[in-house]
Amino acid sequence: MLQANNPAFLMYKRVVEGLNRAFTAVACLCVALIGVIVVGATLARYFGSPVIWAHDYAQIAFTYAVFLSLAPALQAGQHVTVELFEGLVPKAIRPYLNRVAAIACIIFGAIFLWYLWQLTERAFQDNRLANAAVAIPLKWILVAGPVGAMQFLLTAILRFFEDDPQAQQHT
Repeated sequence: MLQANNPAFLMYKRVVEGLNRAFTAVACLCVALIGVIVVGATLARYFGSPVIWAHDYAQIAFTYAVFLSLAPALQAGQHVTVELFEGLVPKAIRPYLNRVAAIACIIFGAIFLWYLWQLTERAFQDNRLANAAVAIPLKWILVAGPVGAMQFLLTAILRFFEDDPQAQQHT
């Protein structure tokens, strides 16, 4: 098993966490952009000059915000966890539950990445446009999916190797 003080592991951790910080910043900018677009479009419509593209760009920004925030949320422990059955698990096994959860995240992330990759690859191959008021190639909207899913998978792998069941047994 990888040691937490292994130089390769520490570099991997720095890269994954650095990317998660960058993804968080971009996701926050997307959310701010959504707010500006929605308020601007509402005001424009109120004053009799509706903005046709506002809804489309707000949805695209939301898509990026969701997919780019998957991995940072996992790193921060903000995803939904099931603690309902923790009390039913024998105490000797409880320290390993985080590893089991990390394995489940890795499996989910790999399947999700595969599916999103297939979907995005098709959009890149046929170069179709999004069903929107503005002509936007669908591939540039969908690309957020595999990027976010890949980072989610890398973060899940990091969490798997960070959790030390032996240290948790003594606490």
